[in-house]
Amino acid sequence: MKVTLHPPFYLLRSSEVCWKCHRPSGAIAFAVGTATPHDEEEEVDDISPLILQDIQEAPAPFLVAAATTGVDFRERVSQAAGHEYFMNHCACGALFGDHYLHSEPGHAFFPLNEREAERIQVQEIEWDVDVEADCWFAGWKSLSPFEHGTRIEEPIRIPQ
Repeated sequence: MKVTLHPPFYLLRSSEVCWKCHRPSGAIAFAVGTATPHDEEEEVDDISPLILQDIQEAPAPFLVAAATTGVDFRERVSQAAGHEYFMNHCACGALFGDHYLHSEPGHAFFPLNEREAERIQVQEIEWDVDVEADCWFAGWKSLSPFEHGTRIEEPIRIPQ
């Protein structure tokens, strides 16, 4: 879905045990304050912040923020989704699809308890201008990292 994303913007960091090599690997995601769909018939949940999923066109500030993490976050074709989008990768080359990380209980961005939610780090991306993207969204009905996660106080500064 083509959308305009509105600040504040956040980088989320977590970890995932690789399904292929069984080693821990970093994983990142992005969250935004709100979003406005370009198609008036599309709706976005009235939940804030929104976590981005299935990012097919990533805003440049998000890619700059991703590059600061050391996590392998790049475009690849997902066999499950049937198209290319930005996703996390393990050092062994295995893909971590968004459905796996965001929609499977107990994985990187789907905590099952407060202890798991605390492991998600939340860091603001210092960028105050709306950006365009092609992506989907989800929100947290409970165990939000914005309530239970670990805040990194120093924002990621993006040159404007």
